[in-house]
Amino acid sequence: MDLEKRLYEALRQATLNPRGSKPDLFKAPPEGSIRQTEQGPIWMIETSYEEGYLHGRTELALDISSAPLEILDPYCYNGNFNFSKTAVIDTETTGLAGGTGTYPFIIGVGFWTENRFVVRQYILRDFSEEPAQLRTLASDLAGLSGILTYNGKTFDMPLLRTRFRINRMEIPFGNHLHLDFMHPCRRLYKRHFDSLNLTNLEEKVLGFDREDDVPAHIIPRLYFDYLQNRDESILLPIVNHNRNDIVSLYMLAQETFRRVELALAQSLDDDLLLLSVGQILYRSGQCQRSRELLSCIKPQFAPRDIVDETLRLHSKAAHKMKDWDDALKIWNQMLRLGRFGCYPHIELAKHHEHRLKDYQRALDYTKIALRLVEFEREFVSPASYQNTLAALKKRQSRLLEKMNKQQNVSS
Repeated sequence: MDLEKRLYEALRQATLNPRGSKPDLFKAPPEGSIRQTEQGPIWMIETSYEEGYLHGRTELALDISSAPLEILDPYCYNGNFNFSKTAVIDTETTGLAGGTGTYPFIIGVGFWTENRFVVRQYILRDFSEEPAQLRTLASDLAGLSGILTYNGKTFDMPLLRTRFRINRMEIPFGNHLHLDFMHPCRRLYKRHFDSLNLTNLEEKVLGFDREDDVPAHIIPRLYFDYLQNRDESILLPIVNHNRNDIVSLYMLAQETFRRVELALAQSLDDDLLLLSVGQILYRSGQCQRSRELLSCIKPQFAPRDIVDETLRLHSKAAHKMKDWDDALKIWNQMLRLGRFGCYPHIELAKHHEHRLKDYQRALDYTKIALRLVEFEREFVSPASYQNTLAALKKRQSRLLEKMNKQQNVSS
């Protein structure tokens, strides 16, 4: 019987309390302890991990270099984002819509203290405990300067901000640097994996495979069932799910930063990641560093689509730096390979028209590009096709006009 079926079987048999009864807030929970605050009690579960803890095939480490943030998140980099002073935050909620009707019934926060990575989880046994839950979170964040989430800029942190406002409490993370790691992962791993959810990344990157993990889509339903029967043991698989999310996210950042540092040092044997980092460098205007990285990709070993994308990006970087010798070499290589459509012909037409003033050669490349663009029509958007076609026809007319003027002058 899988975990989902076992959970519902436990719910069916939980008849100790009448449905809809209030919880006994003084009863000891099945795990953790009750933490007393000025706002009342809150159920807290604390788990700590020593340096060297093995999560999948990755060892937990305190020291993570922030250097990759220079290209992954310049704002956090310039703000001196420090992982040893960062809280990893993840919530489990009563729904995915957000807004004032959604409660984070579990708030998990992970951070370093006394050379241990501590995960604290604050669990609502009743909605009346929310002020105590928020107060303990604020207390944990007080000595920290950064926040690490996965899709937290879209969901977790706006939701928590709403809950603090509703409870008329000061927002404790307004000045914290926030690194939403989903966005760097999308740019770095989009060529590696079809799915970029945290569970898939922890399996593929960290080698961590969850056993008996509660399916995310049933978590809100399980909590509402708990509110009816008040059997706290039903919440424990959700607590475990939340804890795994927090530890996996920290270690995913740790391992990803290690790989990016190796890529930047040109010491990484991963063509897909080299290309991704090269693209990030190119888009940030660091064309020379991008070209150096792309040169590490060996075409004889890399998949064809990666070779093609590398050549295209390398040519753009050379073009931006006005290294015409290198750009010309790559465009001619593209022609020999014969699988880049009209792109190299267009670039060579521009080169011969504007820099070499060889209008006949430029016209020859333009005519070939006009034929090829028709073959590409079904693979691009109508707008892209029309724009390319119009630009090529305009170039053809301009070149014919220039050639006529040239002939008239010579005659």
